[in-house]
Amino acid sequence: MFRIGEFARFTRVSVKMLRHYDEIGLLQPAYVDPHTGYRWYATAQLPALDRILVLRELGFGLAEIAADLDPAVAAAVDVDGAHARREHELQAELAGTAARLRAVRTRRQMLAGGVSRLTDVVVRPVAAELVATLAAGDDVPAAFYSLEEYVRSHSARAVRPPMTLLGDDGTASVAVPVIARLPDSAGVSVIELSAVPAMACTVHRGRYEDLGGHLQRMLGWLEQTGREPAGCVREVYLRFDAEPELRLPPVYLTDDADELVTELQVPLSR
Repeated sequence: MFRIGEFARFTRVSVKMLRHYDEIGLLQPAYVDPHTGYRWYATAQLPALDRILVLRELGFGLAEIAADLDPAVAAAVDVDGAHARREHELQAELAGTAARLRAVRTRRQMLAGGVSRLTDVVVRPVAAELVATLAAGDDVPAAFYSLEEYVRSHSARAVRPPMTLLGDDGTASVAVPVIARLPDSAGVSVIELSAVPAMACTVHRGRYEDLGGHLQRMLGWLEQTGREPAGCVREVYLRFDAEPELRLPPVYLTDDADELVTELQVPLSR
């Protein structure tokens, strides 16, 4: 038999780890001297230790390893199911790593085109939101003014930024967050924008005429990273200009076109 230090050197497992396995009952010594407390290990324990090391390398938890080692426990536990779950976890990790690799490669391509071409895209969930909407037609500012005025007349304005919803057919509707439903009138309707579990978001700072190019770069990033758009694009106005009589939250307002801040949002398929 081996004393714990000898067993540790032979197996390349630290003394600290062997003591830990003993304390949790995963691999107890073959013999403990009752007078000195020294732990002794037998060569017959090597297969059990090897199984522990293999399962740890594969990412199994200590409880799952204990079930795998004990035939009595294994008979009552779905060991194969645990392996299936670990396989699924590894496949998800692999897919995540592949997605990050594509994102790094895409970012390098953007950097090669110059820092001004770099588009930072963050994927995050977006909560459901109640909004009043109005078809924009050819005059988006006029549509916003009419909609904001209508919402203000009903004291229903929520302190959240407005947005434009861009349909796949090229149509656009302006949307203003509201705190409650209000009567439909003159083309105004209230809808609830559904929650989006995975929304690609990128922030544009500056004039609105540059939004189209920023959106195209964002869509290029999505294509190169294997992400699929699944819904209308949203232009969310985090800082914008508005007429004083609308009495909008000042935190969102600026009269400097170069200080406008717009978040482009694209829903993604799961």
